[in-house]
Amino acid sequence: MADLLNIPTNKALVSMSVPISLGMLSTFLFQVIDTYFVGQIGADALAALSFASTVYFMAVGLFIGFSVGVSIIIGTAYGEEDHAKIHKTIWVAIALSSLLTVGLITIIIIYIDPIFRLLGASSDILPYIKEYLVPLSLGLPLLTIGILCGGVLRSTGNVTKPEIVMAIAGIINLVLDYAFIFGKWGFPEYGIKGAAYATVSSWVFIIIGMLILLMQDRLLKLKINSNSSSLEISRDIFKLSAPTIVTQVIGPVTLIYLTYLLAQQSSMAVAAFGVAGRIEMLLMIGILGVSTAITPFIAQNSGAKQVQRIEEAIAFGGKSSSYLGILVAILLFLFIKPIAGLFSDNQDILNYTAYYFYIVSLSYVSYGLYLITTSIFNGLQLPVNSLKITLIKSLAFTIPLTFIGSFWGIEGIFIGLSLSNILAGIYAGYEMRKEFRRVNSPLADVNVFQEYMNDFKRFYKYIFG
Repeated sequence: MADLLNIPTNKALVSMSVPISLGMLSTFLFQVIDTYFVGQIGADALAALSFASTVYFMAVGLFIGFSVGVSIIIGTAYGEEDHAKIHKTIWVAIALSSLLTVGLITIIIIYIDPIFRLLGASSDILPYIKEYLVPLSLGLPLLTIGILCGGVLRSTGNVTKPEIVMAIAGIINLVLDYAFIFGKWGFPEYGIKGAAYATVSSWVFIIIGMLILLMQDRLLKLKINSNSSSLEISRDIFKLSAPTIVTQVIGPVTLIYLTYLLAQQSSMAVAAFGVAGRIEMLLMIGILGVSTAITPFIAQNSGAKQVQRIEEAIAFGGKSSSYLGILVAILLFLFIKPIAGLFSDNQDILNYTAYYFYIVSLSYVSYGLYLITTSIFNGLQLPVNSLKITLIKSLAFTIPLTFIGSFWGIEGIFIGLSLSNILAGIYAGYEMRKEFRRVNSPLADVNVFQEYMNDFKRFYKYIFG
């Protein structure tokens, strides 16, 4: 396991971010692979997958938020060497996660028809949505507990092994997608249902692998001697998780709203938005990896009172998100059309996907700063600050700007989304600097633009001598 309290900060964060990014790559491949194969069935099936994914991402966001809250508690306890609290927190968190998942599954299955009719799904697309989402929902407990266990392992410094589990699960999903969707190797041809069956099968491997890793690290124990009561731990989990859950869920709720706006324009625009979202997830894994790694790193060093290391982590996060955002935008401008062509041969879908990236990729630097800032606040045990930034982004920027843009069609919606990302990054930077001043951090006086110029000069000198 990585020693997050003593290894040089940049080295520690890189050593965490790389395997986390690779694990995220495999996780995102669940949806990307599904999108690729479902796209071979037809445009309606692809649109159905995009509609269904809004609920899927809502569920994933909910439990990522829950796991972040749990990992903050465990990361802090690990820094304080309170192992009894770690063991008890894990069991309480698993029980709470199971109860929440069952409630969510019940809501999805009972209200699936009215939910998607409200979102604008046509009668032709609705049967595809149900075929995919019902079996996927029934398998959700496997994923949600797996997400929780992965967050626990990362918060104690075990970063690489959980991501290996996720990578293997991605390969399982790839193979079974091909077999189940198209009826290969003696399996029936399930169509879009096959994509759900393949994904759930890979989740079985995830939960088994994560539980084995917890036992190997002696984090999952039956006999626990802790002074903390289950009720007290539950209260602490929800205290930290509640704002983080809301923060994580706001994104999928906004996604649902954007899907609704696009559905009023064209079902093919919804399909394109789904394709764009999956491509975006893949290319943003570097930024997402850093933002995921920085939360447990800061939490542990906060528990150990390592202020200088926290400041170094904040500086690393800001710079890495900016440079990765520039790299992603360049790649998309150069290669978006051939990439989009892998998922569909429908010309409308291809055009709308290209429009999305030509417009939205311009905002990725600011969007990366927004993501990093919310993760930093979570690590500092200031989840309310993170929630505030996320609410402002969605309610003050994304929803009104995309609504206004919708009067100019699909491209107008994309312009509104891009502007909201830019404004969110600016606002997140303002809130972060305000926190620096509150704690008298030397980072409050740093000239950010000068730092970037110095980095550019060093890079230029390295390349051209």
